[in-house]
Amino acid sequence: MANPKFVLDSNVLQFSRGMQYPVAKPMEKVQATDRTASGSLEVEDLGVNLSTRILIFKNLPLADYTALDNWFDNIANGAVNPFTYYDEDGASMTVVILTPKLDFQQTSYQKYSGELLLELVT
Repeated sequence: MANPKFVLDSNVLQFSRGMQYPVAKPMEKVQATDRTASGSLEVEDLGVNLSTRILIFKNLPLADYTALDNWFDNIANGAVNPFTYYDEDGASMTVVILTPKLDFQQTSYQKYSGELLLELVT
């Protein structure tokens, strides 16, 4: 089981700890839905499928959180720059960060917990 890693050009963020289970890997079909006046359902499939990864970190060491904060602000620049994410199985995928604000809670001395939402870029 590998620890998650982010890579963009020569920038690498290797977490010292793995994520916490369960690991979420949701898939969403983008569809517009509405009801007619008679109450029947109308669905327009927009032909887009979204895949995301929810990374759950518990008791992340301060050094990892500081590095993640730097990655969020300066390297990924929020959702602006796509990067390569290596998951807990070592599989790589191109992602962007969808979490609008990095706001992990300090759970004990120099330990932080929180979630990060990534969207796979195809």
